[in-house]
Amino acid sequence: MIVDELLRIARDENIPVFGIGPAAEMIDEPPGYRPDDFLPGTQSLVVFGIPVPRDVYRTESYPLETIWRSQNLLYRRLDTLSLRFSALLEENGARALPIYGCMPLGVNEAGSVVGYVNQLRMAEIAGVGVIGKNGLLIHSQFGSRLMLGGLLTTASLPAMRCPEIEEPGCPPDCRVCADICPVKAIMPERKQVKIMTCLSYTARTPAMSKLKFAIMSKLNPKAAGRYMSLTAFDEHTFHICSKCVALCPYGNGR
Repeated sequence: MIVDELLRIARDENIPVFGIGPAAEMIDEPPGYRPDDFLPGTQSLVVFGIPVPRDVYRTESYPLETIWRSQNLLYRRLDTLSLRFSALLEENGARALPIYGCMPLGVNEAGSVVGYVNQLRMAEIAGVGVIGKNGLLIHSQFGSRLMLGGLLTTASLPAMRCPEIEEPGCPPDCRVCADICPVKAIMPERKQVKIMTCLSYTARTPAMSKLKFAIMSKLNPKAAGRYMSLTAFDEHTFHICSKCVALCPYGNGR
């Protein structure tokens, strides 16, 4: 069974979190950002995660550089695995499309940077975590440190998650992420982040002109998204703030 082979690879690659969910649950996503808009006939969402080690966020020696390098390396590993899983499904007669963790990106009608398909929503549907008050996926063992890979496929796969775990979500009275955010970009009641407020503060992109990006966003959003993808991700962007991940108490007791 194809699911058994996917799980075997996940075990061999030391992927601790893996899930499959129905693509139909993303029907309420905005037009242009639904699975069917990218892979017609999508039936299933496959999502998996690898955590950034906890002490990457705790080190006092070059903390920002350590976080930056760790995340970049994991993005590459996750994206490569998304390709591998997609190729396996294709070899078994289905269509499959990788959904990468950080790019490509688009610019929506409001001028905000968005992923082509909402990977956080994919993960929540697949049961590998829930969206927390910081707008990130949270997991009861790995907190906000879980980085994701995923894919869309026309194969009708059974819903499952490994390991089986019920996520209680953020405690009702917890506001750590919102209180420590230096630019108040986190809206805990809505479980959302003002993404442009966050990026404007934290992202350092020497290869990208923010003025040029702002102008392109008004004139040609598609070109602006491509410009940002080419000049402002992977090693091109240095983030000066990860407090909403580093100080999130969820999952830190294990």
